[in-house]
Amino acid sequence: MMQEDHQLRMRPVRDRRPLSVQVYDRLVEALRKQRRPGDQIPPEIELSAELGVSRTVLREALRLLEEDGVIERGVDPRRRQIAQPSLRPPSFNAPLEEMLHARGPLKVKVVRTEMIAATSWSRALLELPDGADQLLCRESLILAGGEPVVSALEMVPVDSALVPINLVDLDGRDGDQTLLSALGPQFRSKCMPTLWRIAAGSSVGSRSGFDKLRSDCHVTNLTMVLSRQSKPLFLAKHLLRLDLVTLSVGEAPEGLEPGVLDLP
Repeated sequence: MMQEDHQLRMRPVRDRRPLSVQVYDRLVEALRKQRRPGDQIPPEIELSAELGVSRTVLREALRLLEEDGVIERGVDPRRRQIAQPSLRPPSFNAPLEEMLHARGPLKVKVVRTEMIAATSWSRALLELPDGADQLLCRESLILAGGEPVVSALEMVPVDSALVPINLVDLDGRDGDQTLLSALGPQFRSKCMPTLWRIAAGSSVGSRSGFDKLRSDCHVTNLTMVLSRQSKPLFLAKHLLRLDLVTLSVGEAPEGLEPGVLDLP
């Protein structure tokens, strides 16, 4: 049975640390001992009274608990509950949209799919031989509640035998999918991640949907390369609004040797 709004037995906070940190610790201890995954937690007004702190302090602690995956929004978004154990997160060669979580549903919108000429950056990361100048490129937006939260720029060499011919023909039959999703599970199953780097975001102004972001918006850059038998076959540069989405990634695919992922 799911426990409803019974009081959590907690001592008031009374030490020198910031109040929100003390509240966080008290809540983690009480929730783990007195609640089970899926149980709702009491309303803010009850928790603040029991802990002897303002609702402002309590909300900061609750925000940190949500960020750390201890609690989550329930079916009623006004209520919070103990986080349910999640399924194993997708591995590092999954489409980005499968790695993302947001408070609302996510939607992929393809901005363009076209042939482009390789640049020095893409040529180096894809280790392209002389004469291999054409790349199939797709730019996509991932939206949450209509607001852009991710810009995905993905590319593959057009001479790869693993690239489905319908994508090369640009016929659009794959619908609104990121390129890695449209390439299909057979393509991904043959690929291993050989680069997965997170850094501060850049080039925001050149991306559709991100060019009008406020100057105070923080954007994170994720660059990835997938390879087959040490030959790079897929390159992507994603811009992520990690204030609005959470990136959840599991173990690397079976057979990947330690030390291959570049995660500074």
